[in-house]
Amino acid sequence: MESLIAWIKVTQRNHIDVVEVDIDRYQDLARRLEVADVPALVLVAGGRAVDRIDGRATGHQIDHMLDPYLS
Repeated sequence: MESLIAWIKVTQRNHIDVVEVDIDRYQDLARRLEVADVPALVLVAGGRAVDRIDGRATGHQIDHMLDPYLS
């Protein structure tokens, strides 16, 4: 999934910010976003979590999650 996130970070850099968070270092943030396991992909819009994928994700799953926000 890391390579997929890196690809999105490069190809969508003008549309979204991709931030990787170390949940061991930022435990409060992990709790607020309800991240218990890694990998987890949390889409935040307007200051709140609006969608998520827990576990490994395919490019199709990530595209499907992001499409409403990139249109």
